[in-house]
Amino acid sequence: MADLLMLEQDLAALEQDPTLLDDDNLTARFDALRTLDFLEEAFQVHAEQQSAAAAVRRARALQDELERRNETLFRKLRSGIRTGTVTRRQLRTLLESNSRYHQGDRACMHWGAEAADALATGIFRSDCLPEPWDGGDSEMIHYESTPVSAVLELVDRAPLAGGDRFVDVGSGLGQVVLLVHLLTGVEATGLEVVPAYVARARGEAERLGIDGVTFREGDARFADLYGGTVYFMFSPFRGQMLQTVLNRLREEACARRLTICSFGPCTERIANESWLTLQEEGMNHEFRLAVFESGG
Repeated sequence: MADLLMLEQDLAALEQDPTLLDDDNLTARFDALRTLDFLEEAFQVHAEQQSAAAAVRRARALQDELERRNETLFRKLRSGIRTGTVTRRQLRTLLESNSRYHQGDRACMHWGAEAADALATGIFRSDCLPEPWDGGDSEMIHYESTPVSAVLELVDRAPLAGGDRFVDVGSGLGQVVLLVHLLTGVEATGLEVVPAYVARARGEAERLGIDGVTFREGDARFADLYGGTVYFMFSPFRGQMLQTVLNRLREEACARRLTICSFGPCTERIANESWLTLQEEGMNHEFRLAVFESGG
């Protein structure tokens, strides 16, 4: 009974917090929604008690209200991106204020969901795959969204200006490509093998009126690599498939200097490439962003 009383007090504290309804208080709403998920499950353990059933209804009602507030914010931002009233600086400030990463932070570990991820998901509607993952090639890895904190660090550390072209190898639903372009203005391309993912990314770019991005369907072992100067990989594949793509990038590096950014388990393999130099020692950890430079 004491446990149930404490749970009800936690719920009441959230219900009585007016700051959760402030438009710009996304991190607090994100944390509150996670707490409400926990509370709902905890109340269901006590389902035989009438007050617990009522508390579940209250928790769901508050969840609905907070999610409506978030959707209002997302609609406003989508409209601002379409019309150009949301500037590059404003978007960066909003994302960073809801992230554990801050410019110049070299010790940030990019793991665990945070409010900035919910924000990007809300803007780009990238929380639902258009079709179930079929497994693809045995060396392909299922789609997972790149943490926004890692993207923020990427635009801080990679040379992205002027004539640079950014290429995301295994771009999924296109969120990294869209963010990099919006935050830097550089031309950005996504290369993705799943046709439905490519179609979704193209549709989102069109809905948001974002020029300067392209999404191409293709297998990275054979497809055009689009003359990129900065490439990004969030462990889209492993084994021989990864090695084949790295060999192709090494050939590209004979023509121009490349920057290879990686995140996830693929970083360890990339760090073994003799033609690449790690920008900062100690960054080749799967939960950190690693930036490599070619010697070309």
